[in-house]
Amino acid sequence: MESRQIGRIRIFKYNAILSAIFFLMSTFYMGAQLKDFSFTDNTLSQISFFLDKNQLPFFNFLFFAKCFLDLSFTYYVFKYYNLQVKTFTAVVWLIAVLSFGLLGFFPTHQYPIIHLIFFVITFFSWTFSQYALAKLTNDIGFINFSKKMILVQSVTANIFLFLNYFNAVSETVYYLLIFFWLIIFIGRYLK
Repeated sequence: MESRQIGRIRIFKYNAILSAIFFLMSTFYMGAQLKDFSFTDNTLSQISFFLDKNQLPFFNFLFFAKCFLDLSFTYYVFKYYNLQVKTFTAVVWLIAVLSFGLLGFFPTHQYPIIHLIFFVITFFSWTFSQYALAKLTNDIGFINFSKKMILVQSVTANIFLFLNYFNAVSETVYYLLIFFWLIIFIGRYLK
């Protein structure tokens, strides 16, 4: 890692955290403004059902903006760890980031099957990339912690699905678990 080069792109270091905060705050604000939208009955993606044609582009933009911020963070991680794009870690991480961005191109109210496919791809690619990124640190403690976090995230997601409680609240709980992991990864392993 060339410290001068990393110094120039250090601005991207916290973009994954910024993207998570931006996305959650924006979607919660939009959802709260909609009369018939319920956080306990609908997912965040289902906000698109309640938007008119003038509001929908802004909602879709939220996915693109998050993707862009995550891509700049990805660039920082690639430079920090000298990752080549053709490595497993890089490929699976890029799939996770880009598939989330593609959710904005395929809103669930217009393309429910395609949206679901990209959602599943995002979920699994993020899970694999979380473990792969943990392995980059070469810290056995963090790798074991990451395995436990992935297990907690997976069990939590499956409980919500099994109880048919998959909605904006359950998505936020899952998202906050990832957010917690990211804060530790960034704070300890991207100095």
